[in-house]
Amino acid sequence: MIYDDNPKMSNFRFIEKNVDVDKILQQVLDNPDDWNAVSKIKNTAGKLKPYGFLPLTMAVVRAATDDPKDTQLQQNTTMYHKYTEIRKWLKSYKCHRHSRAAFFKLKPGGSVGRHIDDGKYYLTRDRYHLSLQGTYEYTVEDEMHVIEPGTFIWFDNKKHHTATCISPIDRLTFVFDVPKSKTNP
Repeated sequence: MIYDDNPKMSNFRFIEKNVDVDKILQQVLDNPDDWNAVSKIKNTAGKLKPYGFLPLTMAVVRAATDDPKDTQLQQNTTMYHKYTEIRKWLKSYKCHRHSRAAFFKLKPGGSVGRHIDDGKYYLTRDRYHLSLQGTYEYTVEDEMHVIEPGTFIWFDNKKHHTATCISPIDRLTFVFDVPKSKTNP
């Protein structure tokens, strides 16, 4: 079911609101040490001790000079099989053949700087968010929406976008990519 507040929106598509995310969220909250897992994964690039990045499927780089934005290679992390609730949810939306996927955490008042997801990898992927906890403002170009927990959205990540946590608790969201297709949610 696609929930569309405004059919003239071009940068967002609200797929569903009020998704029951309780079991998914509880599984994340029950495993706080998993947020450090990325520092132990080999063949990755980027910051290895970031705040709020818990990857389930991520880019594989073969050399330190490889750019994760350009590689099509990916692998499931050791966390992939542990998070059964999100995998069930992905399957229920026929998104279980996703590409990269991770939980992200953002502190109250924190923001993700304005950026575009560029590179060869993103040319063939659609980007989705499932909001699990906290409220955040999400802006793509000049279109802004307040995203509440339980909201499943697509947005155009090939345009400038940013997020700001406007709740007194961490924003937790599940972000994932799927190969472009006319049958995507």
